[in-house]
Amino acid sequence: MTSMHDEAALRSFGALIVRLQRRESLTREETRAAYSQIWRNSQPELQQGAFIAALQGKGETLDEILGVADSHNDDWSKNAPGRISAPEPHLGVVGVGMDTLKTVNVSSGAAIIAAACGLYVHKIAAPGMTGVSGSAETFAMLGVDPDVDHALSCKATEACRLGYTSVVGRAAQATGLFRVLSQLRCGTSVHIAGPMGFHSGERHKIIGVPRPELIPLVSEGMKQLGYRRAFVPCGGSNEYPDRYMDEFSNIGPTQVAELHEDGRVTRFELRPEDAGIAPGRYADVAAASTPEENVRILARTLAGQQQGAVLDLLALNAAACLKLMGKVDSWADGVARAREAVIDGRALEQLRSLIKTQNRDPIAGLAQLDSFIAASGAASVR
Repeated sequence: MTSMHDEAALRSFGALIVRLQRRESLTREETRAAYSQIWRNSQPELQQGAFIAALQGKGETLDEILGVADSHNDDWSKNAPGRISAPEPHLGVVGVGMDTLKTVNVSSGAAIIAAACGLYVHKIAAPGMTGVSGSAETFAMLGVDPDVDHALSCKATEACRLGYTSVVGRAAQATGLFRVLSQLRCGTSVHIAGPMGFHSGERHKIIGVPRPELIPLVSEGMKQLGYRRAFVPCGGSNEYPDRYMDEFSNIGPTQVAELHEDGRVTRFELRPEDAGIAPGRYADVAAASTPEENVRILARTLAGQQQGAVLDLLALNAAACLKLMGKVDSWADGVARAREAVIDGRALEQLRSLIKTQNRDPIAGLAQLDSFIAASGAASVR
């Protein structure tokens, strides 16, 4: 039988759900407290699901998104501690998901190339939710250990410029985010606010969003959370003007919000031509039908065996990393540096360096990478 205390907690949480169903907004602290109960699993899962769905259905306000992000930061810092102390500020790169232009996994490839170009990059990876494969599946297929401690992945970033943590790997199993994301297969406020979290102390980040209307919400949220520099892109298509990708796009214009050091948030549009790229076709960058083939395309591209539109897409997003961190003056220079890192083999060697540095069993990871590359028709790099 439920105790009076438990019944009071159930009713209090249920009252928040009713308010959301009435399209009433919650305060930042109310949302933070409610999501803290979700992360702790202190409410029945039916109540948790009802709250998540009601908030998503109403449409999240900035305060509500900040409340979710605050509670996620609380949960992550307690249950998956780890901070990066690198000679230079490090960068996070992530796509929210839920986009309607499904492509190869861009953020994973861009992170690898950006690190090969000299940036310190820490990649937080989640599984594919509505697409063929997410960063979590991508890195695992490429031989990167998904179950290392988060603190070790932070050390890998310091040592080899690239680290990787899976939010559904062993490192995150104590977090509420692990439990929630392992069960959800639809977009929610978690998928918007989660990427805004400070997973390794980062204050520079690129967060791609799937719809233009999310750009001001996420960029202003990042400003209020204390990020120093950020890009929030939403990529479009010349062929399909009502569909979007959560990346910088090489097949149409990208709408971008930029957070500056002085706290200003500005907006601009970037076309592929602005970066020296000929606009491509969606068919040339579209996701394959299986996760394995999706990752094979990425492997061939990183190995320098497949150029064209996919390389352009990865290079453009790596260029965004370089531009945000002040390493290049122009988008075209960034694209050229990214392409060079792929063609001369540094990108693939960067991935191998990650496996050597971070994996608990580097020999097995490297063997898996070589096997996958061989099956993909690309030459391995020693």
